[in-house]
Amino acid sequence: YLENIETCQHTSYFTLTALAGLRQSASVGVDFKDTRFKWADWSAINPQLLLAAVPVLKVDGVMHCQSVSLARYAGKLGGFYPTDPVQALFVDEAIESLNELMAVAPKHSDPEELLKLRKEFQAGVMTKYADFFEGLIQKNGGVGFAATPSIADLTLWGTVKSIRTGDWTGIDAAFFDSYKGITATVDSIAKNEKVVAYY
Repeated sequence: YLENIETCQHTSYFTLTALAGLRQSASVGVDFKDTRFKWADWSAINPQLLLAAVPVLKVDGVMHCQSVSLARYAGKLGGFYPTDPVQALFVDEAIESLNELMAVAPKHSDPEELLKLRKEFQAGVMTKYADFFEGLIQKNGGVGFAATPSIADLTLWGTVKSIRTGDWTGIDAAFFDSYKGITATVDSIAKNEKVVAYY
């Protein structure tokens, strides 16, 4: 749960999930209560949640859901979401596309078939998305999706980090290394003082 002391906010997610950390990184500098729970507790917690899913956010006792909506809210609180509408549009299209990329990654119960599908995915769809992300970053000057650090930069950082550590089975850990803008954005957000202080 993410709970702001002043506005009484509260969000929850699984203990071993990177996504929650990304969302909450956007609100660093804001006092909050962060409660994680384990899979063993899911059956008891599930009925209490909107749409029986996490993450959720409570603001003044009212529960809210949908991760991208929560990310935007947290980003506005922590200064990781642009006030300029056009800059915000760049951030929104980047974060939606990053989430879409994760959603369309092939899945298969057979390990050999999964590796085959992921190899094709990396050469085709994943490369198309990576080129798109790189293009957005280059339009912005070569670092970041907007003029200031954003929730899209944080999401990209988390995605690249998970691939580099082998979390995406069958995807080359060094896949993003040849993309100068993506690499520069990931390096920049990793050194951001708010992100460093949070982690």
